[in-house]
Formats: sequence, C-alpha cells, structure tokens
Amino acid sequence: MWIGTVPDRTGHGHWASQQRAMVAATTYHPMSLCLAKLGDARFLGHLDFARIVERSLRRAGLPVRYTEGFNPHIKLAFHEALPLGLASEGEWVNLNLIEDLAPEDVAARLAPALPRAVRLVAVRRGTTPAPTGPVRYRLEVLENAGSATDALNDLLERDEFPVEDPRKGRSRDIRPHLVSAEAVSGGLELNLVAVDGRPPRPGPMVQALSDLAQAAGAAAPRFGVATRQLDSVRRPGDDTWQDAARTPRPTARASFSSTPASPTRAASPS
Repeated sequence: MWIGTVPDRTGHGHWASQQRAMVAATTYHPMSLCLAKLGDARFLGHLDFARIVERSLRRAGLPVRYTEGFNPHIKLAFHEALPLGLASEGEWVNLNLIEDLAPEDVAARLAPALPRAVRLVAVRRGTTPAPTGPVRYRLEVLENAGSATDALNDLLERDEFPVEDPRKGRSRDIRPHLVSAEAVSGGLELNLVAVDGRPPRPGPMVQALSDLAQAAGAAAPRFGVATRQLDSVRRPGDDTWQDAARTPRPTARASFSSTPASPTRAASPS
C-alpha cells in the first residue's frame, strides 16, 4: 500500500506560506500597559480581566499583534494571575503593536475604551519584566488596629510561623515571605517576597495576624480590602505616559523590622 503526501490542489499551502512570510517580515513594537483593579474590579477573575483588556484594545482600534491560526486573538502577556478578591494599583501586561505609536497616543485611545472598573495607570514603550524583589501589599484594618500592630510585632519576633493551607490540607511556614512592614493610617503595609517558587500572598498573613491576636487574648483585628501596591512607574530613560490623577500611597507612620534576632517594637499609627 502506498503512503505518501497528498498534493495540495487547493492553494492553501501556498497561501499559508505567504502568510507566514508576511508575519516574519512584520516589525513589532513592544508596549506595556499598567492597569488598576480597584473597587468591584477586584472580583474579576484573571480570564475575565484578560477578556476585558482584549475587548478594550479592539474597541480602541489599536494596531495590536494577533496570534496566528483560525481563531486569532490579541497576544497578551500578564506577569501573573491576581487572586480573586485582591485589589491592585497596577497590573502590567505586555503586548506588541504593528505600528510605532507614542505611549501618550496609545493612552488617549485606550483609556476611554476601558470599563469604569478598570483604570489605565501608565503606558510604557518596551517590555516590562516581572518584578523580582519584594511586592508591597496594603491591608486595610477596619477594627482593633492596636491588636493588629501587636500581632505583627509578635510575628516579626518569630523565626517561623505555620499557617494551615485549606486547599492542600497541610500547614506551611509563612514567616520567610515577610521582609518588612509599615503601619499607615487605617491599615498595615507589608513587603512580601516569593519563597521556593511560591508567590507572596496577603491572605496567609491575615490568617497569621488573626491567630496571633487571638492567642494573646486580644480582640481579633477585622481586615478589609487587601491591595497590591504600585511603586513609581517611571524609570531612567523610559518613554512612559503616566496618569496624572494617580492617587498617592498613604504616608507611613511607623516601621517594623523583619529581623527576628533584633525586632523593632512598633507603635500604633496615630
């Protein structure tokens, strides 16, 4: 029995070759978008958020790069999936344009096309790499701020502190994730790092602070929204558009040392 290649008499093979050649010859212009997820937008799952970004880019009519194939979609690269319920002052997403546009021109077209729940914070020419250092989170404290401060001091004095992971049914040490912290009006700010490939999350920190407050016989603090914060979006030599209406972070009132051997006791913020 003969087994071989069936000749392509439809011309599709030639068309596909032409398409691949055109794609290879296209010059792409990398661009980074910084988008805030605040308020009710924190309840958007990662896939829903990605769909909103893609639809907004289409609505804005921006010349973005699409994937190849029969179901093309915009090629977007997010740094990581934000957990449901966690707010963020700025999530970076990288994409490519097929025309060389200035960041301010991209912002002028995209900002009005975004839904009210998602705000454009910055547009940067080039690709923005994922952060490798600590990530700053703000924990809103609604009640019993004093016990939250005491619990944080207690946590910083320890070398380790296991917290039960309900998804995996076992505990894990969350203390190495905590690098430093600050007390601010209305809450706490924590600098967290990834450990052994596990990304930093504020949820286990909230659980640890509640457990420590209750163990000390104090009223458990009631926490509100957790927000991943955004530091300066401008870097030396950057071509970046930044929203002038961006809300600044609250001023820190007290610092916490993360070194267990010589902890610094912290006063409650005034």
